[in-house]
Amino acid sequence: MNRLAKLLLIATSLSPLLGAIGISKWAKREDGHGGWILSAVLLAFVCRTLLAVLSRRLSKNSFTPREFQSQDKEVLVFLLTYLLPFISSEKLSFTDEWIVGAYIVGIVLLSLIHADAFHFNPVMSLFGYHFYSVKGSDDLPYLLIATDQIRRPGHAMSTVALAHNIKLQIRA
Repeated sequence: MNRLAKLLLIATSLSPLLGAIGISKWAKREDGHGGWILSAVLLAFVCRTLLAVLSRRLSKNSFTPREFQSQDKEVLVFLLTYLLPFISSEKLSFTDEWIVGAYIVGIVLLSLIHADAFHFNPVMSLFGYHFYSVKGSDDLPYLLIATDQIRRPGHAMSTVALAHNIKLQIRA
């Protein structure tokens, strides 16, 4: 996967934050809510489209998880982190000035990119993906983004490699 695709996929995890800002502005009858909400919807669409394109274009291989552990709960922690400013503040001061909001969103995005935070993407969870920490037959750790819930290890599945340690399950 090239850097632009990786950047876009990680950036889509900001969709809930942008949507929350837009809905907060709309509920307070403030101007500018439409742009925030439109950005959130657009990023969700980019996520869905990018996953479909990557599933078709990257080379497919068989992968058999030997051990696995669900990482879905991390998405909930990330969402709570996103929404904490809305719970703890009467008014989000950074949404009044677009440059401050852009700076904060940029810092969050850079942190996600640096951490290769694919498994913190609540938009992918919305589309039915599950996240697993797995070990394959080579005994190396991988992040598996799967459309199916894994119930037992040892069953082969078709995947594509999104990065050297990240696999995406695809329908065969």
